[in-house]
Amino acid sequence: MKKNIVLLSLVAIGTLLSANSESLGDIEIISTNKTKQKATKTTSNIDVITSEDIRQNGYSSVVDALSKSTGINISQNGGLGQKSSFFLRGMDSGKILVLVDGMRLNDPSTTNNTSLIEFLPISNVEQIEIIRGGSSSVWGANASAGVINIITKKAAKDGVSGSIGVEGGSHGTKGSDLSLFYKTGKFNAKLLGSYFDTNGISALAPQKSEKDGNTNKNLTAGIGYDFTDTTKASLAIIKTKTKGDYDDEYNSNGANDDYSHFITDSTNISGSLSTKIGAIDSIFNATHGKYKREYFTTSLWGDGDNRYEATTDEYSLINSYVHKFGKSVLGFEYKEIDGFNQYNTYAPTDGSFTNKGIFLSNSINPTDKLLIEANLRYDDFDTFDGKTTYKFGVKYNLSDDFTLKANYYTSLNAPSVYQLANIIFGETLKPSFVKGYDASLLYKDYLSLTYFDNDIEDDIIYDNTLWGYKNNTADEKIRGFEVSANTPVLFDRFIIKANYTHLLDMKDQSGIPLYNRAQDELNGWLEYFYDENTVVSLNARYVGERVSYGDMPSGNYTVWNLNVTKKYNDSLDVGLHIKNLFDKEYQSIYGYNMEGVSIYATIKYSF
Repeated sequence: MKKNIVLLSLVAIGTLLSANSESLGDIEIISTNKTKQKATKTTSNIDVITSEDIRQNGYSSVVDALSKSTGINISQNGGLGQKSSFFLRGMDSGKILVLVDGMRLNDPSTTNNTSLIEFLPISNVEQIEIIRGGSSSVWGANASAGVINIITKKAAKDGVSGSIGVEGGSHGTKGSDLSLFYKTGKFNAKLLGSYFDTNGISALAPQKSEKDGNTNKNLTAGIGYDFTDTTKASLAIIKTKTKGDYDDEYNSNGANDDYSHFITDSTNISGSLSTKIGAIDSIFNATHGKYKREYFTTSLWGDGDNRYEATTDEYSLINSYVHKFGKSVLGFEYKEIDGFNQYNTYAPTDGSFTNKGIFLSNSINPTDKLLIEANLRYDDFDTFDGKTTYKFGVKYNLSDDFTLKANYYTSLNAPSVYQLANIIFGETLKPSFVKGYDASLLYKDYLSLTYFDNDIEDDIIYDNTLWGYKNNTADEKIRGFEVSANTPVLFDRFIIKANYTHLLDMKDQSGIPLYNRAQDELNGWLEYFYDENTVVSLNARYVGERVSYGDMPSGNYTVWNLNVTKKYNDSLDVGLHIKNLFDKEYQSIYGYNMEGVSIYATIKYSF
């Protein structure tokens, strides 16, 4: 590990001696205050993964792309399409808000409000915005670790355009994707579809056991119409269906469990109407989400059919005002969340709640060098006490090259309907609460050093002895630091990039560890530009030791990946991607396999 840190330090020093590259400030984001703005116009810590990053690095899934981002650690119960546990700055996925085109994908029927990111296709992703740090003061509950906003592609030119892509490779993997766009005058439309199928590998060790594959289908459609230059409407739908096999560690058949399988089916619909009246921009959003999951398994107690369902309805009115000192945003929201779970023929258990929220966000530039950001939000719930959250951030340009920024924030995490349906007898669940801060030093867009510190009160945990959920009486402490660095083009051919995250604390006050978090994670890239259309990217990912459930240790590992992409012309794009180049045998969760050396190829034709 010391060698890796020394290497990272050399990269950082080299970075400090480097010159120009594309500025993050050139990119527009919407995740910090629910309105469009330049990435530099916030005190938050931001990463943006572009479609070009996805192409050059051969990312095969959203999980693959996120796993290499600063501060994010992902563990999987097996290979492609198997259940993922993901963490941002050491906080679990139930505390990370995941959006696609502004629609919430967090499934309230899961054990912790997580989003099933392992089923999200990446072929039609234009941009992924990652906001690190407490964001409840704008987004409300379950954004206390941060926000991941996935933005799909849209028409880049008038008329008909689109693309057709195919992929294939190891483990009987095959897939295809299609995008169609139409844009003319005041009307625009898009249709995005993808299909993915793999035989997979055995989820549980040993690897030579029966394979656990999956099939995923996704359809995204949207239309938009501009009534005037200032009044616009849009409608969108995302439909995802997955069928797959998995191994149940509690099944007596173990890795040779050829029966356990699952079905997931989710539908998200959104509509929006935006208008401008004087200096006020207003947008009304309405979204509906429906989530269904069914798991079939067998055990000593017989065959089981576990069903989980949930619906979410959300309405919001966001008003923004740009003034000479900055921007002010006032938002109103209303949510209804309902769901149930059922095991076999037992009576279903259910949970539900409503949430009303109001927030005010202000960003002010008192001087050219100083940016101040202040957010305040109140959330009212019908089944537990309301909470006030806030954020205060400062960003100061020490010089043309160096910038300091710091944020102090509070956030909350509401129980999932699954947790509400499975409370320990006599307990009453309440939202957990986070108090945290981060401080960063930045050198241009090349080097970022960040320290973060979060305290979690009343976290919602599962009690294995009483078989139910309760609020943790011991506070949890998660703190650490992040480093990210990149160079511009060196010797007209090379770019070096790296990020490193270290967790100093990841346990509660009683000494119980927080499971599956890696204490150290390091990602590094060497990109070679043979010419303007051909890129070779070598990636190394180091993941440090973790503790899995049952206090089982998982050792550290390093995995290398090689990607070659070439644009033959404006229409044809091909790629060759070798995962786990040196066939490293490792487990990201104790007892579960990860794929060995695997080769995949992609071809995309655009028109």
